[in-house]
Amino acid sequence: MGRIITFDNHVQETVNTITKAKTIHLGLIIGQCTEQKDIVLHLCPSPKKDEPPDSDTAAPKQSKNKSKDVIDLDEKWICQHAKQLLRTLPGGLDILGLYVVASADNSTKQQAQLRQILFAIYKTLGKSQSLDLCSHERVLLSICPTTFKVICRTYDIADFKCSANPADWKLQSGNVRWQRVRCQLAVDIKFPIQTENGTLSLRKQIEMGLQSFLENIKEAHALVNGLQRDVEDPLDASADSKKSKKKQADREDSSVLPQWHNIELFVPLKIKEIADPKVLDCVCMMTFKGAVQCRAYIHGKASVGDAINALKQDIVRSIIARCEIHCEDLLVIEEEQQDPLVVHELPRRVFAPLPQGDVCVCDYQFHSDTASDSLDAFKELLNLDLTEEDIDTSCEVSPTTSTLILPDAVEDRLSEFGDAPVKSSFNVYIPIAGVVATVAIGLASVYMASQSS
Repeated sequence: MGRIITFDNHVQETVNTITKAKTIHLGLIIGQCTEQKDIVLHLCPSPKKDEPPDSDTAAPKQSKNKSKDVIDLDEKWICQHAKQLLRTLPGGLDILGLYVVASADNSTKQQAQLRQILFAIYKTLGKSQSLDLCSHERVLLSICPTTFKVICRTYDIADFKCSANPADWKLQSGNVRWQRVRCQLAVDIKFPIQTENGTLSLRKQIEMGLQSFLENIKEAHALVNGLQRDVEDPLDASADSKKSKKKQADREDSSVLPQWHNIELFVPLKIKEIADPKVLDCVCMMTFKGAVQCRAYIHGKASVGDAINALKQDIVRSIIARCEIHCEDLLVIEEEQQDPLVVHELPRRVFAPLPQGDVCVCDYQFHSDTASDSLDAFKELLNLDLTEEDIDTSCEVSPTTSTLILPDAVEDRLSEFGDAPVKSSFNVYIPIAGVVATVAIGLASVYMASQSS
């Protein structure tokens, strides 16, 4: 018997809809990976590519050569979908694998290519950020729209030479109970950009500067609801109580969402002993300062350690996603990167529920973005039909101009380096989030100031 892949009624309804529509396509599977099994939450079809219009003479020729039953497997397109989809997932949720809707014969013929795409997805995601999956086995699900047969296999993505292993595709009895954890992490990081790295892109400079901080997050000490708890203990202390089972079942069937578990993280302060201090030639000093809103979702029987790791995963994923999205946006306005007066804002985070209702996914909005922009993103990446009322924008707000570090303030900070003449200055302001009265979210900003003596 292979790995167990469980799913709920929503996923079953999606599979039924797919088979009835008989539309040949493929997509990604999102859910949670545990030591014992995978829990599937949602199936996300890959977006269709915008194909250039064909001429009248070329159309008949293409229709003859291309079978409607053979799915177009574009590896780069699917990997790009996976990379963008991962940014929408809070801590605890991951891309579990790939699903394909095609006839059994064509699915078998394209098995080798599907396997290659599955490995390529995780190679791409590994470059983007480290993944905290409990198992290296990833899912390849084949759905036949003709026979309605579902075949589930897993591959060990750590071993490129591995063969397929059969997996048990199993409907979960009852609703899956999810627990919610959150924290507001204060960030105050300063790091210099050395001269030899001055020609690197802003994205590379940010990645190098944040690397040490993100590594320290993994070693951060945690308090759960203000208490220090053993990582092996169940997060829900009432999970093992027989008296609470009936109350727990009633709570699962009710529409009331579970309460949040608040986690406080304390990042260790590491001071390296330097025998011989060195003077570094730097082009600028970069500062990240503020607070980050983080969320994670874990299954009902998860331990305290599982909850803490899921939240740490969300912190790393959220910070990296914001920086990547910001730097990708700068590629469109590259000339403005050298403007000392321009203000660059990192996108804020907004949330929207999955069909199950008790688990949310996220999107990132710039100051000029609206709820309709997020609706388009959720539809394209996750195939979610939402309304503007479903988008929760209350967690983070864009800062006002008065809350930003003004150029005069930066000049004052430059004077702290001494009376040496400043030959040039380069100031970039990048706020992460604003202040919400009901949630402890602070201003997070990045400023860069070049100075040389």
